[in-house]
Amino acid sequence: MALLLSITASLSVYLVHRNANYSTEFGAVDTADRVNVQVWINQIDTTRQTMSVEIVDVEPTGALTDPDGSSARDIVLTTSALGDPITVRSGQTGTDTPRTFAVNGTVTDYPFDRYHSLMTFAASADGASVPVAVTISSADPFFRNTPAVSPPLADQPDGEVGIDLTSTRSTPTLVFAVFVMLLMLGLAAAAVTASYYILRWRRGLIFPACSMMAAILFALIPLRNAVPGNPPIGSVIDFASFFIAETVIAVALIASVIIGYRVEITNELTGTD
Repeated sequence: MALLLSITASLSVYLVHRNANYSTEFGAVDTADRVNVQVWINQIDTTRQTMSVEIVDVEPTGALTDPDGSSARDIVLTTSALGDPITVRSGQTGTDTPRTFAVNGTVTDYPFDRYHSLMTFAASADGASVPVAVTISSADPFFRNTPAVSPPLADQPDGEVGIDLTSTRSTPTLVFAVFVMLLMLGLAAAAVTASYYILRWRRGLIFPACSMMAAILFALIPLRNAVPGNPPIGSVIDFASFFIAETVIAVALIASVIIGYRVEITNELTGTD
């Protein structure tokens, strides 16, 4: 019964995460004559402090379109992303365009790191500013992206939309990283227990226990590197668990071998078992 409840709870978390993608609209969504911009967030690169997005649609509406749905004017979309403005010529429709926005955050705060990005969008038709409606959708499984209008809509220039995007680690990433941290500390406690058993009762050299501690010592390195996101050395995960566990296990192993060896030599010299 307990196993069934655990599986049900775990699958519930999965379903919540599976449906975590969103589509949020900002800007002049109630204006008939506007330019609709749809943005997909693909990936956040914490090392380069960049966010890769795909602008999948730049669609004029109302008086800005021809009867066939193409643009009636030359539309120019300017963003705060790296790259030139996106131009949709009269009589044409927009195409998918990759862009890169800058993000600001501290990657060594992993797994509790968060990043901020200010995304701005402004459109003009034949040189005149026109209202913009922006739809933000998230497709990055490793981050939970929360957009908000910034500055307040009333304070934004005419025809411009500013979006303050906050990105934090997704729930599965955070749960797994915390689990690995606790696991490393637990393995360190296991090594200390084995070492105490050897030293407290002067058991000498017990090779199975020493082998176990040595295996744990070197297994922690790939375990630490297995966490998603490839955090750099010196992150929170290291100071909170990895460095502590490695130090404790190394001391326990060395003490068990050195003191155990001295006990074995003493036993050999005195002829005791």
